[in-house]
Amino acid sequence: MNTLIHEPIKKHCEHSHDHSHEHSHNHSHSIDFSKNKKALLLSFIVTFVIMIVEVIYGYLTNSLALISDALHMITHAFALIISYFAIILAKKKDDFKTYGYYRAEIIAAFINAILIAIFTLFIIYEAIEKLLNPSEIDISTMLIVASFGTLANIISALLLMKADTNNLNIKSSIIHMLSDLLSSVAIIVGGIIIYYTNFYFIDTILALMIALVIAKWSFNLFKQSLDILLEGSFIEINKIKEFILSKHSSIKDIRDIHIHSISQDYHILTAHIIIDDLNNFQNIIKVLSHSLKHEFNIHHITIQPILNS
Repeated sequence: MNTLIHEPIKKHCEHSHDHSHEHSHNHSHSIDFSKNKKALLLSFIVTFVIMIVEVIYGYLTNSLALISDALHMITHAFALIISYFAIILAKKKDDFKTYGYYRAEIIAAFINAILIAIFTLFIIYEAIEKLLNPSEIDISTMLIVASFGTLANIISALLLMKADTNNLNIKSSIIHMLSDLLSSVAIIVGGIIIYYTNFYFIDTILALMIALVIAKWSFNLFKQSLDILLEGSFIEINKIKEFILSKHSSIKDIRDIHIHSISQDYHILTAHIIIDDLNNFQNIIKVLSHSLKHEFNIHHITIQPILNS
């Protein structure tokens, strides 16, 4: 059976691949690279400067909440600069890396998740230490520095909002900035409570709360990046299979279906479909290419037909 349809399969597979690749190509060029790069770089500079200030004054004022927020900002600064270089690498071409350098940002995210976990453990350790050995905090300086941190986060978020907010890198960076903003606001609230009540334990409590938020974000980032690195499907295979079968009456069955992601928004599907007539394959590919792109954001598909015996 395979020998009889070998030539038609080869011909139609090429059509399927080229058709889908064209959509993927056009999609990537719709992103304003220069605008995104500028927003990420400016946001990184603002975040990095305030991060250094918070680290220094966190130790000078003996505020664990301020230090933990600074460590949180380190991970965000790292994420911003990685996203910046990922945009540059995404445009690079290499004859040996046929999918390009899209995975660079995923590898960076994986490393970033591990670093965040280490920082979280440090914050928890310091929080326990301060619970056992409480010490006085310079509230005035702490509030001033935390206020600057809040302002920096607002500026960074506004800069990123001017970029392409449909881009997943930009969108995740905005979320990071907003979580940093919440951390800074929590520190200010804690500082005000300490100023009026002398309840210094609130600093440790806030540090632990920030650590829990960071830990949750770190786990989600670790899981998402690991799934992509392990070639995991971003959606249940059976759901895709049922969807494909419902799109064309000529499709009798699907075999050897594989779905994986090169990056967060670059998904690939390969499969064998069982059909009654090879003459319908052109129309089937047209329908599947459009529906998979629209429904699941899959822009790159390679489908091989097998004649139903």
